[in-house]
Amino acid sequence: MAHRASSPIILAFLAAGPVFAAAAGSGTLTGRVTDDQGRPVPGATLSLSNPVSGYRQRVRSDAKGAFAFLNVPFNGYHLDAQAPGLLPGHLDVTVHSPLPQQITVPLKPEGATVVVEEDLRLVEDHPSTHLDIDKTTIERAPAPVQSRAMESILLATPGFIADENGRFHFRGSHGQMTYVVDGIPVSDQMHATFSNSLDPSQVESLEVITGGISAEYGGKPVVVVNLTTKSGLGTPDGFEGEVSLGASRSRTFEGGLNARGGTDTFGWFVSGAASESDRFLDPVNFENLHNHGKTGRVFSRFDWILGGQDTLRLSVSGGRTERDVANLASQEALGQDQRATTSDANLSLAWTHLFSDRQSLDASLFYRGSQARLKPTADLAEGFTGAGARDFPYWVKQDRSLDNLGVQVAFTQRWGKENLLKVGVQRIAFPIQEDFRFAITDDSLAAPGDRLYPYTPAGGGHIFRFDARIQPTLTSAYVQNDIHLGSFFMALGLRHDSYRVEDISDSLLQPRLGLSYHVQATGTVFRASYDRLMILREHENLALSLSQQAWDLGPYAGTPRQPLRPERQHSYTYGVEQQLGKAGRIMLEYWEKRSRNAGDNAQFLNTGVLFPVGADRGLFRGANLRLDLVPVKGWSAYLSLGRTRAIFQAPLVGGLQLEAPEAAPGERFLIDHDQKLSAQAGVVYEHEGFTAQVSGRYDSGLVAGDPASVAGNPDYDFGAQYVRRDSEGTWRIKPRTTWNLSLGQEWKLAGKRRLALGVDLLNATDEKGLYNFLSTFGGTHVIPPRTLAGRVKWKF
Repeated sequence: MAHRASSPIILAFLAAGPVFAAAAGSGTLTGRVTDDQGRPVPGATLSLSNPVSGYRQRVRSDAKGAFAFLNVPFNGYHLDAQAPGLLPGHLDVTVHSPLPQQITVPLKPEGATVVVEEDLRLVEDHPSTHLDIDKTTIERAPAPVQSRAMESILLATPGFIADENGRFHFRGSHGQMTYVVDGIPVSDQMHATFSNSLDPSQVESLEVITGGISAEYGGKPVVVVNLTTKSGLGTPDGFEGEVSLGASRSRTFEGGLNARGGTDTFGWFVSGAASESDRFLDPVNFENLHNHGKTGRVFSRFDWILGGQDTLRLSVSGGRTERDVANLASQEALGQDQRATTSDANLSLAWTHLFSDRQSLDASLFYRGSQARLKPTADLAEGFTGAGARDFPYWVKQDRSLDNLGVQVAFTQRWGKENLLKVGVQRIAFPIQEDFRFAITDDSLAAPGDRLYPYTPAGGGHIFRFDARIQPTLTSAYVQNDIHLGSFFMALGLRHDSYRVEDISDSLLQPRLGLSYHVQATGTVFRASYDRLMILREHENLALSLSQQAWDLGPYAGTPRQPLRPERQHSYTYGVEQQLGKAGRIMLEYWEKRSRNAGDNAQFLNTGVLFPVGADRGLFRGANLRLDLVPVKGWSAYLSLGRTRAIFQAPLVGGLQLEAPEAAPGERFLIDHDQKLSAQAGVVYEHEGFTAQVSGRYDSGLVAGDPASVAGNPDYDFGAQYVRRDSEGTWRIKPRTTWNLSLGQEWKLAGKRRLALGVDLLNATDEKGLYNFLSTFGGTHVIPPRTLAGRVKWKF
C-alpha cells in the first residue's frame, strides 16, 4: 500500500478519546508513538505487515503521536515503528474483530543501553486452519484473464483439487463453500458455469478457512473464504486508481479499471472489468469447438464514519456473462449452437455501532439476484419440427433465477485481555424459479417402453416441461467464544440452523470446538478441532432435483420421491504448525469427515445442466502440508501438498436418477473427488519493481470413467490415452504437471504515477491432459494448452 499520512479528523477522534468503528470483516488498529519519557513522537513511520500473506500498510504519526490503520483484514501482524534519533520499535498484534484496538508504541533513544530485539512471529495460535492471501499475491497470480482468476488463486490452498471451469474439490467435498464478502455470506456457486466469478481486483485480502470453522459461518461452510474488499478511507491525496489491458492466446482480451478516494469521513472504491475469449471455458475436446464467451463485472463500496462510533457501508455490484456451450465434434458438424447467459446483482447495507472499545453491534441487510438461461440452437415444437432438432443428442432449454434475501445482527464483546465473545442471528430466504424443457433427438437412446421414449422422434416427439417456484429458508443463531488461557487457546462455538424447503424441514445444533497450544520457546502450535456442520444443498436447479415429475422419469417411477436433505457432517482436524526461525513456517494436518446425505452435483443427460444429488453416506480423509518461506533478499517461496480419499456409500438420494444405479444399497465406491496427491509450488523474486515467478502444479489424477464404454466413439475415445488403471484397479486421469513462468516490471513516473508490464507463460511445457473423463458428475474436459498472456497497467 502506498505511503500515506493518517487522516487529521480521524486522529482528532483519537486525541479526544472516543474511538471509531470498523466495518464488519475488517478491523482498526489505533494508538500513539511515545519516547521513553511518555512524550508523543510526531512523524514516526509505522508499518503493519504480515510477511507470510504479504500484507503491508504504512502510516505516519501526527503531531500528537497518534496513528490509525484502517480496513485491516483479520489476521496476525508485525508492527515496525521508526523515528529520527530513536531506536526502532517492534510489536506483534492480532486483529480478529471489528472492535478497535489501541496500543502504545514506545521508542527508546539512540545510545540507550536497552537491547531491542525484533521478535518476528510467523505462526498464529488460533485453533482454526486457514491460509491468508494478500492483494500483492493476488495481483501477480498467473492467469490468461486476471479478472477471472479467483478460483486459480484459491487452488494454492493445500488440499484443493483442480477440476474443469474453475471448479474444485476440497477435503472430498464438491463446491460446498461460502464466500463472506465484508461480513456478508454468499453460498451460491460462483463458478463460470453457474454464475459470474468474483473479480480479484476488488479484494484487499482473503482468508481461506478449512478447519476449525467458527459458529458464525453457515450455509455451506466446508470451506469459508473470508474476503476484505478495498476501501477508499485514508486514500493518499484523496484519489488513486489504475487502468489495465491484457491479451492472450485464443483471441482473449480484457480491460479493467479501479479507483478509490474520499474525504476524512467518507471513502469510496469502484472497480470494473470486461473480457472475451474464444476459449472461455475448458472445452470437451482438444479442438476447442464453439467456445466463445464474454463477461463483465462491476463492484463498488462506500464507507461513512459517523460521529466516531458508527460506520455505515454500502456495497453494490453486478456481472453478466454470455457464452457458447462447447460442442463435441459431432455436434459441431450438425451446426449445434447452444448458448448460455448468466447475470447477477448484489446489494448490501451494513452498520456497525461501538458502545465502547470493548462492545459493538453489527447489523446488515443484503440482496443477491442471479439469473441463468440456456438457449438451444432454435426452439423446438411438438413433433420435433423446427431448427432446434439440430441439437443432438438432446435439445434443452432453461430459464431460472436464484435470489438471496438476508438480514443478520451480531453483538461482539471483548473481555479480559484477548478474549472475544460474539453472539448473532441470521435469516436468509432463497426464492427460486426454474423453467426447464428437454427432448431426446437421438432415437437410439430410448427404446419403446422406456420412460424416456415419448420424448424421442420415434416416440411422438414430445417435450418434457418443468416449471416450479420454491423458497428455501435458513434461520440461524450462534454464539462463539474465543478464550486465551496462557499458552492455550480455546474456540468454543455453538450454532443452530433451521432449514425449510417444500416438504423438507431440518434443523441441527452444531458444536464447533477448537483447541490449540502454543509452545512459545520453539514457535510450535498444536491444533485440534471438531466441527458439526449442516451443509445446504446447491440451490441451483434444486426445484428440478426435488420434483416428483422429474423423479418419475427414472427407474424409480411410481415410487415417492426420495428426500434431498441437507448434509450432516462430523469434521475432525488435527495439526501442528512450526516456525522456522525467521525464514518461514510449515504446517501439517490430518483431517477426517463423516457425512450423512453427502452432497454432490450430477449432470442431466450430458446437457451441461447440473443439479444437486446426495449419497446415503460419505467418508473422507486425508492429509495436507503447507510450507511458506518469507521474503529474504527478495526471494520467497511456498509449497502446498494434499492427499484426499473420498468414498460414497449407495444409494444415491434425490436428484434425477434416470438410469439404474451402478452400486447396490450399502455398497461403497470412490467418487471423482478422490486424488492421491495434489501439489502446488511457487518461487518469487522481487527487487526494485522487478518480479519473476515460477509456479507449478502436479495432480496425480481424479477418478475417471471406463474408456471401454466409448470405444470407437470419436467424440470421446480421444481421451482413452489420458486415463489409466491404478494399483487398486480404479480408472484415473493420468498424472499431469504444468509449469507457469511470469515476469513483471514496474516503473515510477512523475508524481505517484506508475507503469507496470507483465507477461505470463502458462503451461510452459505444453502438457496435454484431462481434468476428468466420462465423469458421472462432470463429463470430460481438457486442460488449457501453452498460453502466452501479457498485460499493462497504468497506476495514477
